[in-house]
Amino acid sequence: MLGRLIKHDMKAAARGVSNIYVAAFIAVAAMGFCLFADVGVGKFVASGVLIVISFAAIIVTIVATLGEFRKSVFGDRGYLTNTLPVKGPVMLLSKLITSLTWITISYLVVFLCFGLVYYYWTGESADSVVMFAMDYLPEMGVPAKDVLIRALILIAVKGIFLIIVFVMEVFFALTLANVRPFSNLGGFGSVLYFFTAFGIVTFLSSRLERVFNTAVIINADLSIALTTDVALIQNATATGGASVTLTQVYIEIIAAVLLFVVTAELLDKKINVK
Repeated sequence: MLGRLIKHDMKAAARGVSNIYVAAFIAVAAMGFCLFADVGVGKFVASGVLIVISFAAIIVTIVATLGEFRKSVFGDRGYLTNTLPVKGPVMLLSKLITSLTWITISYLVVFLCFGLVYYYWTGESADSVVMFAMDYLPEMGVPAKDVLIRALILIAVKGIFLIIVFVMEVFFALTLANVRPFSNLGGFGSVLYFFTAFGIVTFLSSRLERVFNTAVIINADLSIALTTDVALIQNATATGGASVTLTQVYIEIIAAVLLFVVTAELLDKKINVK
């Protein structure tokens, strides 16, 4: 059943985000035409439009996927959704996976568009230029290529947890705003509940980092270790390595689980469909 729900939710979300990706495709086609026809002004305009569209894709995707959750659960389709023979946790997990997938895609589109624009203007693959620049990173006081790549991978994983918590905060806020007596505040309640949840998670993360700082250190020889020793973290970064703090991730995981459990419980027993 979960697979069917995800398939349905992915299609529903796709209808909301399709226009922005069609616009990006048109901008890419315009860039190709300007390159073929050697239209200088058009080349500049098409490149600028593509960059703007790529960033707009992130905003549109977030608004569309989270808006789809509100409409399909609490809007005019809510009665149908809530009569499906599935429990709240299953339905919520489907919505979470769908939102996370589309938001991740939107970020990947930004990187792809930047790569296309760079290649369009230079005629060289952005990949090769980046790798060439990375060979000189140690001379600029930046960790070497292999160290930096591993650090970026860890940062990307942290980013995924940030997205998950953000989505769950929004889902929680929208759900709570449809539970009596919290629904009395209307749309303002959703905003208030979101910033309350966001503020609590952020505050706890910052407080925990002050008393308990855990980090993954990547040494110059590419050995990796998990430590809470500040001296080791500083030594790794001073000798050509890098460090990625994980304390925030702990709070994010706990917050995501708690928000998921509470939201699923509310969806099962407390919500009022309009």
